[in-house]
Amino acid sequence: MPIMSSLAIRISNVEAMLQFYSEAFGVQFREVNTYGIPSQFGDMNGITLKFVPIRDDADFKSFPIHQLGFTVANVEGVVALAVQYGGQLEGQILRRDGKLQAAVRDPDGNTIELYSE
Repeated sequence: MPIMSSLAIRISNVEAMLQFYSEAFGVQFREVNTYGIPSQFGDMNGITLKFVPIRDDADFKSFPIHQLGFTVANVEGVVALAVQYGGQLEGQILRRDGKLQAAVRDPDGNTIELYSE
């Protein structure tokens, strides 16, 4: 069975994206030269999360929006961080079977599903 080893996301709001993912999910990033583009790589439980900057805003419009899913200790805290860094809550925070779940947009508009532990 294949195992996911990395996920690359094209980004435009570099500083906000780095701060949001560092604070919300504890990812520590390092700069990596990817074919002449200074990118940011971070480890997320054995999966390499790669943030590759988009050269200009027009370039951004032609790329698909990515959707990630995370189980987190504090759903409401991650929602607050998304809003703090320019993202937004999509819909409402829901409680199902005693656990919270929500969907947010990160600072670049990617949808993230959040589930409590």
